[in-house]
Amino acid sequence: MLDEGTWRKLCERDGPHFAERVHIPGLIREPDVLAELVLGALRAATTRVDGDDTDLPAMRAFRDTCLDYDASEKLVSGAFSGRSAVHSWLSARTGKDDICLAINGLDSWDAELAELLYTGFVLPLESAGVPLTRGVDWYCFVASSGTTPFGVHTDPEPSFIFHLGPAAKTAWTWPGLSLPALGQGRPHTLDAEPLLPSADSVRLAPGDFLLIPAGMYHLFRNDGPSLFLGLTVYPEDPGQTATDALFHQMRLRNAQHPEQADGDPVAGAIDAFRDALGDDGVERAVRRQAMLRRSCGYGSPPRFPGRTSDQGPPYTVTRLPVVIADHSVFALGRELSVDLGELARLLKPGALVGADELRDAATTPELRAAVRALVRVGVLRSVGTQS
Repeated sequence: MLDEGTWRKLCERDGPHFAERVHIPGLIREPDVLAELVLGALRAATTRVDGDDTDLPAMRAFRDTCLDYDASEKLVSGAFSGRSAVHSWLSARTGKDDICLAINGLDSWDAELAELLYTGFVLPLESAGVPLTRGVDWYCFVASSGTTPFGVHTDPEPSFIFHLGPAAKTAWTWPGLSLPALGQGRPHTLDAEPLLPSADSVRLAPGDFLLIPAGMYHLFRNDGPSLFLGLTVYPEDPGQTATDALFHQMRLRNAQHPEQADGDPVAGAIDAFRDALGDDGVERAVRRQAMLRRSCGYGSPPRFPGRTSDQGPPYTVTRLPVVIADHSVFALGRELSVDLGELARLLKPGALVGADELRDAATTPELRAAVRALVRVGVLRSVGTQS
């Protein structure tokens, strides 16, 4: 599906900063197959389970240059069955023909897609030394026609664009300081036509890849119905990482000592910060967050485990990382306080685990409970189940 050698070379040559625009024709060898996995995630994201309206996807619908709240709500609440083309579904659900749909956290909705994106795309980034401490976001845009709803714009991180078609797309980029008019306090413009002559343009066929460096102005235009898969790699931010850990420790303290929340809340927060910095709690919180993030393949916490039923063995082992540390297991964004013992040797990515193997390894009530926990969070998935 992916030209793995070319992708690996890009990660090693251009990472970690990815400061040059790169166009690679045909990087995705089977764009139709990847597109079907993306649409499978869309089906899951728009399908409510047991009427649960709290488990909603991060979806935005745009019309022309505006966020369309009505269309967004209709798409979130209207299941995409896959029996019709996705662009027909957009039109039928919203009553409009010019909707552009954006979905973030796409990998959280489908196990097969999440595992493919980690093993095929993210793991080479990790192996090349690209920092992933702040995680990644997998997203897609689906549109029938038209240009980017944000107009000519920049992004603070490099944009990895995998075009999946079926129609072609044109991308315009502006190098360096070639757009002085945009330097006067305006981060973007919707009046793109006068700017196009000064741009570098490239036509993206299905399967093509485009890397746009952080801070480079760009614009897309669809020739017809198409979708692309996008990847954002968030840059390292040590200060924010430490701050997140500090707030995590403060929330733990407040939960353990609710009586201390009375009185001056600011003084209480300062005391909580002092307490958190008084031991190694912040360092432990940083390490814990890193293991949780890695256990998701650095992407969004999976939603699919709660949407699959346990049909019993044989099971397949997730291809997402399972991180074992002391008496905890970090898997699919969850921390399990279990000691796996002999079960650990069975958890090879993608391995098939049968009933006999589980019986031989899970010889105590504690280990049998650990097996149930691994099934519950999605480390072990019954063969043939769909996410």
